[in-house]
Amino acid sequence: MGREGVIDLDDLHFDNRKYEGWVSYAQSKLANVLHAKNLAKRLEGTGVTAVSVHPGWVRTRLMRHTMPGWMQDYVMRPFMGMMGMVEAWEGAQTSLYAALASDVEAHPGAYYSQTGTYRDKAKNAGGWPLESPNPHANDDEMAQRLYEHSRQLVGLEAGSARQEPQAAQPPQP
Repeated sequence: MGREGVIDLDDLHFDNRKYEGWVSYAQSKLANVLHAKNLAKRLEGTGVTAVSVHPGWVRTRLMRHTMPGWMQDYVMRPFMGMMGMVEAWEGAQTSLYAALASDVEAHPGAYYSQTGTYRDKAKNAGGWPLESPNPHANDDEMAQRLYEHSRQLVGLEAGSARQEPQAAQPPQP
């Protein structure tokens, strides 16, 4: 939707800026890509491969909050298909490929995209793998900062709001 994903670690949850759905969506998708790249580096040599997937614009009921179901199913469906929307079974192909194809392990941290509506029209057909069309997707420093910030948010780093759980002690007789 014309938004370039950018991670704002100082206001990740839009507490201090006006919330915009597409900006939030773009930030979250970039976070997914950066997380997969960072995780792939941390898992190097373990036999586990981390990647990110974009299944395309999949026909789901997410739009039910913006229009009635009958309008989606009977009025908009033909037009959405012409604009690139795919059925759920088609969108699942990217995830299935990433989970099952033997060549995926040769591309740790890669981005797999079914189809897309990218600014760079050459990338709209997708790719397995595909170089992410977002220039920020290769920012290893931001990927590491996002990882550290995420650990702090869930209470796994010093200075976090949550305390580490204590081991349960058996009851005293």
